Amino acid sequence: MFLNANKPKIRTKTVTVPVKRTPTTTESAPRTPQTPQSRPVQLNKSRSYSGPPANRYQVTSAQTKSREPARKSLTVSHAQKRKVSPSTPLWASSDDESEEEDDRLGKRQKTRPSSSSTEPTHLNRTLEPDLRRRVRIREPETNGTSNGTSEKGLENGKPTKSKAASRRGSLVHGLAMSQGDEAKNYKAAFPGHKNLIVELQYPSTESPEKFEAVEPLDTQEGYNPPGDIWNCIEEIIQHYLPPELATELSSDTEGTVRLLKRAVHKNSPEDFQAELSKFNTLIRDRLSDGTIPRIIDSMHAIPLSLVKCITAQSYNRVVSPHAHRLRKVKGKETTYGELLTPFVHKIFAQTGLNSSHVFVDLGSGVGNVVLQAALQTGAESWGIEKMPLAASLGSKQASELQARARLWNISLGAIHLLAGDFLETPEIDAVLRRADVVLVNNKVFGEKLNNDLLQKFLDLKDGCKVVSLESFGGGAKQGVRHEQAIAGLFDEERHESGTASVSWAGESVEYFIATKAR
Repeated sequence: MFLNANKPKIRTKTVTVPVKRTPTTTESAPRTPQTPQSRPVQLNKSRSYSGPPANRYQVTSAQTKSREPARKSLTVSHAQKRKVSPSTPLWASSDDESEEEDDRLGKRQKTRPSSSSTEPTHLNRTLEPDLRRRVRIREPETNGTSNGTSEKGLENGKPTKSKAASRRGSLVHGLAMSQGDEAKNYKAAFPGHKNLIVELQYPSTESPEKFEAVEPLDTQEGYNPPGDIWNCIEEIIQHYLPPELATELSSDTEGTVRLLKRAVHKNSPEDFQAELSKFNTLIRDRLSDGTIPRIIDSMHAIPLSLVKCITAQSYNRVVSPHAHRLRKVKGKETTYGELLTPFVHKIFAQTGLNSSHVFVDLGSGVGNVVLQAALQTGAESWGIEKMPLAASLGSKQASELQARARLWNISLGAIHLLAGDFLETPEIDAVLRRADVVLVNNKVFGEKLNNDLLQKFLDLKDGCKVVSLESFGGGAKQGVRHEQAIAGLFDEERHESGTASVSWAGESVEYFIATKAR
């Protein structure tokens, strides 16, 4: 090893915090799969933000001074999984029945979990407000992204700009997901009527997104056009409109989504088009009179439900159609599934990631965590992936998110996705020296690969946090092989993720946050 074996061992502290159950009180409460009771969540020195201010994420200097200290625990919510009968129409519901929706928080099939209604307002989590972040897109701003193929390199340790960094992205409309070869997997939402092409106006001046009024034949797999539309409308109502108007449009009897579903139940495409047109006009009016821009400008933290909705839209359009190919690729010996959006949110909260920071994901797969970092925190976000298919899908998903963020009027942090080996890529070596948070899912890494990573971590700046799924210290299950290497350099803490946090397991998994201390 490269450090003195006589140096003190890694200092590890663990605090056990009981899991707090959050009851679901509304129809739109979180729906997570039924799982065995998880172990107590073990946290140390972690912070969480209890929720947005009452005036819709607007934070003044007075509020900042008076805000209570962040609590030292994070809540893990549990709810009974709600099954959906394959025969239940997703576009329609009667006036008397409760709305049946697909399970968006449990074990995924082909699609990534998404929801606006999974988190009621009083439970809607955000990161701690970042007063330095400018959320709304100001023209002629573009959201930067790079796939590494056209990046010119680095100058003085900082990334240089390229054409790829100024693209607007390429949007995949919902319409494209149910046509062509996929048309056989859908049925008309309005029996006896020609399939409708409808448009949804997002809270920006971008052109509306097009959808086909169809339902999936298999409600458990594939892209779900109605669920996508409902989620988007609910997110726009909840986060982009004044509270009084949002309450009116969310009514269980005369709200926008309820009336749209009622039109489908009545098999009335005319009523459906009229109601959707009414909503689109309202959004355009609130854009032109400055209401929506003012609300976005008051945001200093993007709600988790909105993050989940947007990232799921990108994932379902780009990655999900190729899920079967990803399962068959070669060279998966050092891959171990995905971290789900709420777990990544928790990691960002614990590490304090914000728009002034640099985030690096070593082994970024299809780019999920990198894209969430750029969207949710505005951080300069880097990822590198060795498997060609995953790296290619990551670049396409970045382009999709870039275009989709413009629809939602949210400015992204710079995105850089590289294809290659993180041990042999000079750009990554340079970025690591500037990094504030580094993520590595080393769950199945071998001893040599972990030791090679530790060599690179010697160049991390003091205070940089390394988040890993296996310990780099002596406390991990895989033994003391790293004990001498990390002793005296890092202070490491062990944590529990809580249930439904990763794609490969429903139960809680352990993870570690090591801070470069000296």
